[in-house]
Amino acid sequence: MELTRLQIKNFRNLENVELKPVQGVNLIVGDNASGKTSLLEAIYYLSHIRSFRTQKVTDLILRNSQYLQLVANIKSDKKHIIPLGIRRSRNKSEIRLNKKPIKRVSDIAKQFPVLAIHPDSYKLITGSPSQRRQYLDWGVFHVEHGFFKAWQRFKKALMQRNAALKSKQSPDMCQLWNEEINETANYIDKLRQRYFNKLLPYFYQLTKQFFGEELVEIYYKRGWSDEKDLLQLLENNLYKERLKGYTYYGPHRAEISLKVAGRSAQTCISRGQQKTLVALMRLAQAMQYTEAMQVPCVLLYDDLAAELDSKHRQLILSVLSKMNIQLFLSTIEKQQIDLSAWNETKLFHVEHGKLI
Repeated sequence: MELTRLQIKNFRNLENVELKPVQGVNLIVGDNASGKTSLLEAIYYLSHIRSFRTQKVTDLILRNSQYLQLVANIKSDKKHIIPLGIRRSRNKSEIRLNKKPIKRVSDIAKQFPVLAIHPDSYKLITGSPSQRRQYLDWGVFHVEHGFFKAWQRFKKALMQRNAALKSKQSPDMCQLWNEEINETANYIDKLRQRYFNKLLPYFYQLTKQFFGEELVEIYYKRGWSDEKDLLQLLENNLYKERLKGYTYYGPHRAEISLKVAGRSAQTCISRGQQKTLVALMRLAQAMQYTEAMQVPCVLLYDDLAAELDSKHRQLILSVLSKMNIQLFLSTIEKQQIDLSAWNETKLFHVEHGKLI
């Protein structure tokens, strides 16, 4: 997939900006608060219908404006141009894909897969398990058919069971959804495990380059004991779960844990190492996606030069130059980024919310 054109209106400090990127690397240069991160954020919003910086839509709409608008052309793997438009006010959103209204974010995500690495990315490691589940499920959603429908079924069953537990309904009512939860949970776990196993070679290939002799380990935990049957756990722990008011075991409790030289990546390594590790997790994901799907995805890397020392910066750029992706990089000074390894490059300079 490739972004060939993007028109931005009233997004952050970008009042009216048009971008025509290339398939290779697009370097966005500008001072702090100039709008370069907002430009990357707008591309991310196109795919996820949310920001990587805020949960409030009011933060995204330009001050004194009633709405934000993003209009893009996406080139599909079959070289078709697909128009995509989003108009979002404080209380309403309109999304059109290929000139048809859509309501599900998954429809856009499938057509326009975007990954982002940014200064807050380290929270993928230090934040809640839900962030690591989102990381895992981005890949499962894109490369494993059947995941999305199974996840929808599981969420519905879990919501119904939790409602019964919370309202202290009879044991029979609480157990009514056990079979559906068990069936969908095991299927989701199978798909997650399969995807995780496919991801590992890419991840370890990268960590050997960046961490040298320090052993990096990554583990997937499915949300219930590998030695125990989920259906049995749901039945045996009903009393405890009725007291707590929620279902304790299942894929909604899955986790990814990481260690570096035997130490927890969450608590025992430096912030710089955490940022490098997260970047490698995202790069591994992009590599696996492009090879599995035989189409490029879009990768956004915000403020690469500030996030890495010169040695790791050159290593990352070397890796990026060999990947089949459309790349958007932002930096304060273009001299910090060596683009000589790319055949197709384009420079965008952002100043006070305008491209110049």
